[in-house]
Amino acid sequence: MSANGNKPVNSARLEFGARMKARRLEKELTHQRLAAQITYSESMVGHIERGDRTPHQHFTEEVERVLGFNGELLELLPEIHLDPGPEWFRDWPGIESAAHTIRAYQLALIPGLLQTERYAATLFKGEPAVVPEQVDMAVRARLKRQEILTRPTPPMYSVLLDETVLLRPIGGAEVMSEQLAHLLSMAAHPRITVRIVPLSAGVTTGLLGSFVLARVERSADAAYLETAETGEVTRQEERVRAISERWDALSHVAQPTFVSEQIIREVMERYAEQ
Repeated sequence: MSANGNKPVNSARLEFGARMKARRLEKELTHQRLAAQITYSESMVGHIERGDRTPHQHFTEEVERVLGFNGELLELLPEIHLDPGPEWFRDWPGIESAAHTIRAYQLALIPGLLQTERYAATLFKGEPAVVPEQVDMAVRARLKRQEILTRPTPPMYSVLLDETVLLRPIGGAEVMSEQLAHLLSMAAHPRITVRIVPLSAGVTTGLLGSFVLARVERSADAAYLETAETGEVTRQEERVRAISERWDALSHVAQPTFVSEQIIREVMERYAEQ
C-alpha cells in the first residue's frame, strides 16, 4: 500500500506505466520505436507500461533519457521496490488493502500484518541465499502492508493462531517477548481479534495449512493459501467457500478472546524471564 493508506502496494508501478505511456504518446512513439532506442525489447516496454513487470534502475534511466523525463520515473522506484514478493503474491496486497473484512488462520507463524520488525527480519533471514538488502526490502514491504490496520477505518481483522505459533522461539526469547507484547497490544484494538486454537484440540482442519480470507465490497471474496514453497491467491467461489468452512470449524475450537489473551500473556512472561 502506498503512503496515503488507500492504494494497493503496486500502485506506484501502475503510476510509472501511466507516466511512461503519456510521455511516449506525446512524443508519438510506438512500443517498437521506443524499444529501438533503448536496450530492452518491445515486449518488455509493453509489460512495464501496463504494470505487469517491475521496472529497474537501468531501464528507468534509459526511458527517462529517450522520453525526456527529469527524474519523474526514478522517483517512483523506491515505492515500487517495496513490493519484492513473488509474482503469484502480487495481487494479494491490493485485495488486502481494499478488504473490509479479513480472516486469517496461521499454523506456524505470527501473521504478517501483526509481526514486529525484528520478528519479520528473522524470518526473511532464514531464506536460502538471501542477502541483507533483500531482507531490508522485504521487511519494509511487510511494515508498509501493516498500515491498513492503522487507517481511520481499518478492516475487521480476525485471527486464529495455532498455539504452537506462540511456542516457536523465532529470533529467541527477547524477540518473542517483544512480538507477543505487540500481539496483545494489537488485539486490544476494537476491530482486531486474536484467538488461540489450543494444542488440546488435537487434530484439526488447520493442520492442512495456513490461509487468509478477504471480503471486498462489490467484488468476489478472495483467499490466500500458503505452502512450504509457494502460495496461491484465488477467487474461485467453490474453493473460497471450502476455505471459509475450514475457518468456521477452527473458530468453533478456538479459545474465547479473554482466555486467548491470558495464554499469550503467560507465554510472553515465560520468554521475558529467560
